[in-house]
Amino acid sequence: WSWGTNSSGQLGNGTTTNTTVPAAISTLSGVTAIAAGSRHSLALKSDGSVWSWGYGGSGELGDGSLTVRTTPVAVSGLTSEVTAIAGGNSHSLALKSDGSVWAWGYNGDG
Repeated sequence: WSWGTNSSGQLGNGTTTNTTVPAAISTLSGVTAIAAGSRHSLALKSDGSVWSWGYGGSGELGDGSLTVRTTPVAVSGLTSEVTAIAGGNSHSLALKSDGSVWAWGYNGDG
């Protein structure tokens, strides 16, 4: 479920309209964890896949684009071994079951 400011599609409901009423993100199911960055959101599904939506101008969505996505898209290059996720200001992180950490997005500050 999501609500609030939606200027970059970070609510995942297919629009950029703000809302004060919680609404389900109908294209997602089997979600075990969520995370939010400044203007993007992430979901970890029970199959270990990671999905993202919202502002992607710094690559923080991980789908190979630099664009806004108003509905969830799969993060590229991650296998089903993801166990945790986190969102930063303009970057995203995933922890895999082997203990490795994967990062994507803005890296101007290292």
